[in-house]
Amino acid sequence: MGRARVFLLGVDGLTFHILRPMMERGLLPHFQRLYTDGVHGTLQSTVPPMTPPAWMSIATGLAPAKHGVYDFWDYKRADQGLQAYVITQRKGGQAIWNILSEWGKRVIVANVPMTYPPEPVNGIMVSGYMAPDMTAHVTYPLDFKRELLRKVPEYRIDLTPAVAGEQVGNVLAATLDITRSRIQLLQLLLEKTWDFCFLTFVGADRIQHVYWDAITSMQPLAVQYYQMLDEALGMIISALQKEDLLMLVSDHGFQGAKKNFYLQEYLCRLGLTQMRSQSVRYKAKLRGDAVALLWSLGLRGFPSWLRQRLYRSGILPTAQQLHAVCLPDLNWATTSVFIPSPSGSIAGYADIFISDDLTEQDIAQLQQTLNAIRDPSTGEPFAVALYREDAFGTGPYAPPERHLILISGADMTPLTELGGHSLWSTRKKRIGIHHPDGVLCLYGAQIKHGVEIAPAHVYDIVPTILSFMGVPLPETLDGRAITDVFVQDRHTRSPTHGIVQQKLRQIRVKKL
Repeated sequence: MGRARVFLLGVDGLTFHILRPMMERGLLPHFQRLYTDGVHGTLQSTVPPMTPPAWMSIATGLAPAKHGVYDFWDYKRADQGLQAYVITQRKGGQAIWNILSEWGKRVIVANVPMTYPPEPVNGIMVSGYMAPDMTAHVTYPLDFKRELLRKVPEYRIDLTPAVAGEQVGNVLAATLDITRSRIQLLQLLLEKTWDFCFLTFVGADRIQHVYWDAITSMQPLAVQYYQMLDEALGMIISALQKEDLLMLVSDHGFQGAKKNFYLQEYLCRLGLTQMRSQSVRYKAKLRGDAVALLWSLGLRGFPSWLRQRLYRSGILPTAQQLHAVCLPDLNWATTSVFIPSPSGSIAGYADIFISDDLTEQDIAQLQQTLNAIRDPSTGEPFAVALYREDAFGTGPYAPPERHLILISGADMTPLTELGGHSLWSTRKKRIGIHHPDGVLCLYGAQIKHGVEIAPAHVYDIVPTILSFMGVPLPETLDGRAITDVFVQDRHTRSPTHGIVQQKLRQIRVKKL
């Protein structure tokens, strides 16, 4: 048996809701090949289904309480409530590239979110989303940055905040440009020697947030992005050897949403979130009504000069504000619950921080209250799931405060803005928001053909890869190896075999 290699292809936000219709139309032949000649199934995301914790759980096989990443920000208690700090990498736990490097495997890691600054590995690392830009030290070794920019001069890590916030340029056109350079990076990396390669594309998430209706209606320019992904997938398949395994994963899925529910405002009206003064409260209401009106009219149809005036007036958030946490002027002494992160508005969740003042009975009553919220036009429940902080797992980075995590239902998303006359508003066009069900496909060495497997979890990716490569599984992992994807006569070494071999090596070292 030859050397078993693994290519882990990550696509941020990829969903079968988009892939299946395009495959049925014959638009994605290589995705179709994975679907029919390999296995596929749902990959369940973290709670909540958010990019930073999900990718770090895919990379480590650990729950957020062990790797310490919950959002784009880290929150710390301060005299005046909470302070938010940008986080760009995990706090703890070994990533799969660390483990494989220790075992002498040659690894390549490129464009994985939350990997800045890059870590020393036995191979190459190129930082992904949350790294500053290509002027920073974003590669290991540093010399590879010069090689990359020599071969791909236009390489960029991600969209600029201004483009992502739709203040300048076009999100779709910019995403296509970045993806072209990402494919050039892929070509460069495939020429290297590797045992494990982990490359991530983030464009699906970027365009699905903004152009959900255009994508689901098969708008040609939107379809072009997925065809570029299909091209990259074809390159990877062509580079595979007989014993190789290809895994395709997404950190979460996607769905459309047209209705907003002002959850933070609702908590304020319940008296659980309280602002510092009535004048601050009045200004928040005016701003909330203005934003709701703009959304109902369809902001993207506005002239650029009008949008710029709305940014300067503070009615609309600037690009810098979109990538920062602007905590409202609250009376922290009397505030019992609060949603600090705005991420849930595009991810279909709300992470509610609960103060020590509330009893467990109070929290149970709040859960009943939230479960009772209904869409006024359809009667559908706003919350499809409510979780407590134990959903984050157990570990050294478990949050010190209590939490209530709400997952919103179909076509609805919670907003954290305070103010506004109505608790509900409707957008002119649907946006895309996260869904807990991501994508998992396996293809290659002795993988079954055309089989749909039971749902797996993002925690399961690392143990599956280590098991396939014959590397022992750390005892700290929260996931399990996915074993039902292989044909019966699978001959790779089991995790148990690897542990036995590790103990034998330790015995030999002691004897020496």
